Amino acid sequence: MLKRIITAAVALVVFIVVLLLPPVVFTIALAAVIFMMLYECYSATKADTAMKIVGFISAVLIMGALGCTQKWTTFNAEPGVIVAIILSILVYMALVVKEHGKRDYKDVLSSFALTMYIVMSMSCLWLAKETFGTSNMVLIFVCAWSCDTFAYFAGRFFGKHKLIPHVSPKKTVEGLIGGILGSGISCIVYLLITNYIMDISTIWLNIFFQGAIIGVVGGVLSQLGDLTASAIKRDSEIKDFGWIFPGHGGFMDRFDSVIYIAPILYGLMCIMAVAILGSALG
Repeated sequence: MLKRIITAAVALVVFIVVLLLPPVVFTIALAAVIFMMLYECYSATKADTAMKIVGFISAVLIMGALGCTQKWTTFNAEPGVIVAIILSILVYMALVVKEHGKRDYKDVLSSFALTMYIVMSMSCLWLAKETFGTSNMVLIFVCAWSCDTFAYFAGRFFGKHKLIPHVSPKKTVEGLIGGILGSGISCIVYLLITNYIMDISTIWLNIFFQGAIIGVVGGVLSQLGDLTASAIKRDSEIKDFGWIFPGHGGFMDRFDSVIYIAPILYGLMCIMAVAILGSALG
């Protein structure tokens, strides 16, 4: 437990430092995290060199297209992003032909699905930061990491009923409930601190109600992301995706809960922004 706590504390300090540095540092750091998550997943699923290369190329295409995108204030995807996704699909389909006789097409297409799953979801962190500011983007991490923390301790001290043992033997119903409640409380506290103590405006107006909703939804999504990663690990017959974070595993182990929360919470931010704009114009 001590190793896990120390690792989390060090990672939190690094995260805060990255946020305090010029915005380009966050962009570079996020891109590096995405590539590491991809590498870990490709290694876990035993993707060959060609599949890894195509995956990384697809990631560069999509992230590059997103980087050229103006701030998103609507749900309309920029043409460049759509083209990048289509090109990625075509490249993967060409890889199906190249790998024919050596790898099953299902392996190639599953690699494509993992690539899209990680790149598109994690890129929503950048979109949230660029569109709605750092304080709103950080709420995604508050949801994910507070849920992980509360779920871990609730499960450790109170866990009796297994959640989905064939996917994750250690996860319990008590841990699930503790994580969701912890996420809800943490989101409310975070919004109170940013809005009233630090005097940083966020897009959320009703702190207690919206903070609780965000926390509960984020807590559920966090657990789902964690379970999804666990299912992939079970099928790949590995314990962790990596070793870079002692007591936690690899990048995929540390950010698996963020993957589900980032796109959904970013979508909620877009809805909230549209609602605020409509109210102002009305």
